[in-house]
Amino acid sequence: MAVAPGTMIAGYRVLEVLGSGGMGDVYLVENPQLHRSEAMKVISAGGSSNPDFLQRFTNEARSAAALDHPSIVTVYAYGVENELPWFTMSHLRGPDLSKTRVNPAEAVEAISQVADALDYAHSRQVVHRDIKPANIIVTRNADGAFERAVILDFGIVKMADSPQLTAVNTVVGTAAYTAPEIISGAPATAASDQYSLACTAYQLLSGTAPYEGTSATALMMAHVQQPVPSLAHVRPDLAPLGPVIERAMAKDPAARYPSCRAFADALRAALAQTTGSAAATMTSIPLAPQQFSGPHQPSGQQHFSGQQQFAGPGHYSGPQQAPGTAPFTGGQQPYLSGYQQTPGPPHVSGPQHFSGAQHFSGPQTAGGPQYGPPGKPAKSRKGLWIALAAAVVALVAVAGTAPLWWPSGGEEEDPGPQIAAGQQITTRYGVVCTISQDQELYCWGRNNSGQLGDGSNTQRNTPVKVPGLTNVTAVSTGSYKSKSDEILGTTCAVADGEAYCWGNNNYGEIGDGTETNRDTPTKVAGLDKVATVVQAYGTSCAVTEAEQEVYCWGYGSFGQIGDGTEERSTKAPSKVQGLSGVTALSGDGRSFCAVAQGKLHCWGDNKHGQLGDGTVDQRNTPVVVQNLENVESVSVGYSTDNEEGNQQSACAVADGKVYCWGAWENRKVPGEVVGLTDARQVAFDVASACAITEGGELYCWGYNRFGQIGTGDTVKVETPTKVDGLSRVFAVTVGKSTTCARTRDADTESTYCWGVAHGGNADATTPQKMAIPQ
Repeated sequence: MAVAPGTMIAGYRVLEVLGSGGMGDVYLVENPQLHRSEAMKVISAGGSSNPDFLQRFTNEARSAAALDHPSIVTVYAYGVENELPWFTMSHLRGPDLSKTRVNPAEAVEAISQVADALDYAHSRQVVHRDIKPANIIVTRNADGAFERAVILDFGIVKMADSPQLTAVNTVVGTAAYTAPEIISGAPATAASDQYSLACTAYQLLSGTAPYEGTSATALMMAHVQQPVPSLAHVRPDLAPLGPVIERAMAKDPAARYPSCRAFADALRAALAQTTGSAAATMTSIPLAPQQFSGPHQPSGQQHFSGQQQFAGPGHYSGPQQAPGTAPFTGGQQPYLSGYQQTPGPPHVSGPQHFSGAQHFSGPQTAGGPQYGPPGKPAKSRKGLWIALAAAVVALVAVAGTAPLWWPSGGEEEDPGPQIAAGQQITTRYGVVCTISQDQELYCWGRNNSGQLGDGSNTQRNTPVKVPGLTNVTAVSTGSYKSKSDEILGTTCAVADGEAYCWGNNNYGEIGDGTETNRDTPTKVAGLDKVATVVQAYGTSCAVTEAEQEVYCWGYGSFGQIGDGTEERSTKAPSKVQGLSGVTALSGDGRSFCAVAQGKLHCWGDNKHGQLGDGTVDQRNTPVVVQNLENVESVSVGYSTDNEEGNQQSACAVADGKVYCWGAWENRKVPGEVVGLTDARQVAFDVASACAITEGGELYCWGYNRFGQIGTGDTVKVETPTKVDGLSRVFAVTVGKSTTCARTRDADTESTYCWGVAHGGNADATTPQKMAIPQ
């Protein structure tokens, strides 16, 4: 258990707890002689009192302290206090590469600096063994420009010519980045570090790790058997870099580059062959690989301060829709009792027992997991399976003995929430928008407010490209019905890291300082480097990339701006109070929720307990949702409409399980949706919910009057039911009895919709493939 600030450890005064985990705790401490702040790691793993363990700690701490390079974290001192090993190191301020976005030019620069550091260590017979995005800290200067990349976790190093102090050929490291020869039982070498560095480069450039699997064994087998996935398939603009990464990830270590520096130089030369816009295009926050059962934990990154984690699967733009309820300009008054001619049950009670859970692994270019081509079947796989099984056992064994230097809270190994993971496709009130495989935006359906962004007010029955937007990474559409029954819609998107909105603007929700409608994308004033944006019910919110904070604007009479006010109209982004390190965002109606540092925070209207704090009190600033830990995904939606007004609910993914509360479940605190145990992303609206599983399957349940559950009929579905005909689903949206999903099969991404008619299409009770230009 972490000690309190003010406590003395080995003569150092604890100033702050930076992180805790199964392997130990990290503190910000004051050096008693130099009066400077340092980071201290205290190892509390099992076996720390064992003499062999302590000897290994001393040897490896001495090795780490001997390394002197600007891209290797500096170890100042080490020792043992009350049988607990500790060491101090420089305190870096900045995010690790699993929790921040970098453009390709910055990614290549980071890889180059890390490559220099690795070659330096290799020249001293030190092998890192665990290179991955979470073990690389990046710092920026006061202007936000990339400055330095620093490697962490040289605590897992071993001297290449030293006797083994742990089991022979033990697999230390993370399966998503481990070289095939290590998996097969060979010792770690400089070439295996290069392989891991190439995996890291692939992830930084594409947004996802090169291989995935449903278990540690399957993942390691992919490294051994499957060909290197093509970077060009997910980032065509970076195609010249693909062959460079493929060589560095060659199955045969001898076929790789002679040094990490040679690999980095080739990568830089290849980047020079791309267009300038490709080098500057921001990549999605890298997807942390799946976490599998077993005690092996990531080495973490809690010894620094700065950005935490974006991402996420999380479902960041929950289904958005619903009538407004505040005074409106131009004589239009929002209709309090809700929409009456749109699909939705007059009154539907949610299922009493649900099962549905998700764990979303996030997008690549437009989002979603990457599925590489299968490897050729081997003539005999028995020996390989035995080796892989032994490797998995070794991973488990190492967790109890190896001195992993950082807290093992599990954050980095979780399929980390991707800030735009759930925003590759959105639907609301007859409008559907989706991001194409080429990161362009297409919309269709209702267009009376100009919400399709094509410069007209004409309904479109087939997808039309939204002009003027490139490198689109997130989209969200919202709407409400006025007192005159007119549906007024607004759409927002993130393109090239900037927030744009268009459509209805009666509350200033476009964010251009006016209340004038716009029928083409209009840049939101005062926001730069945006990671995601959510539009709902006349209110827009965005998460900034650098600060990882939430800003809202537009309609705010129910406190949904989150800044403590109840202003009817806020025409410029205003900072939501008390949130940082935001990894997921969702909103609907007059309520919003955000995941920040593993906790779920909600604010705004709370008439039906949808804020999850156990009350029905309106909250003008965020409050913590009760009983949820390690939250990854959230979706706010509606349960039904009746004469009493709109009834809102929310669902979230926490620890791989789905929880729901609010009007649908008649609960003021979260209740578990039982059954599914591998949740990745959740989407909810109008008493219907869908969940993507770790294996990319889609399960839906709830209200089904219009076939939105996808079971081929219109019978209410009480428990999560698999939607047939879809596999490798990476994004889903549920909105006003329409469900849409995105899938990836090999190199092709597809869009499917079903449920209530959209854009002139007929109602459908099973998924219908949409013609989306790629």
